[in-house]
Amino acid sequence: MKKIIYLSTNKFKIREVEIVLKGKYGLDIEAMNPDFEIYEIQAKTCSEVAAFSAKYAANKLGKPCLKSDTGLYLEALGGLPGPYNAYFDRQIGVEKFLKMLKDEPNREARIEHCFAFCEPGKEPVVFIGESRGTIAKEPRGKDGRWHDFFYIPDGETRTLSEIGDEDPAKKASFYGDAIDKFAEWSKDNL
Repeated sequence: MKKIIYLSTNKFKIREVEIVLKGKYGLDIEAMNPDFEIYEIQAKTCSEVAAFSAKYAANKLGKPCLKSDTGLYLEALGGLPGPYNAYFDRQIGVEKFLKMLKDEPNREARIEHCFAFCEPGKEPVVFIGESRGTIAKEPRGKDGRWHDFFYIPDGETRTLSEIGDEDPAKKASFYGDAIDKFAEWSKDNL
């Protein structure tokens, strides 16, 4: 099996990859913070963003690369922030985001989590997973990405952050099965 470079500057994404791909599946993954900027295109879906970034990085490094992207889709906002998750976090943050939704009765949401794998000179292979949930009225928890503080997966009363504070592996399971789909695919294809 080939060594795979996972590129991210996000410590929570790196922790997820180490728990699931290294720990659960035993894949040879090297998490790397690249010394070059990996461009994230403006796109309608997280899968398009992840695919573009994985292909760009694989061709730049000359090595097989794995890249992920996550989007939060709210029914009340017509699917926003979607693939603009990081932009919403940088521009308005958790508190202002929740203030926007203060009087909104429809708190239904879903998280789309995508992994894209690409080898140099080839087209990326994309794996998509999702979970459904609701948006809390206030942020809760100590650790995580911005949406982790207010996203409550279906069947839970705690936010992703609160779940991750106790059990990071359980938290990873609420991002959908894209990472597992990639791991299973890699057994026969790498």
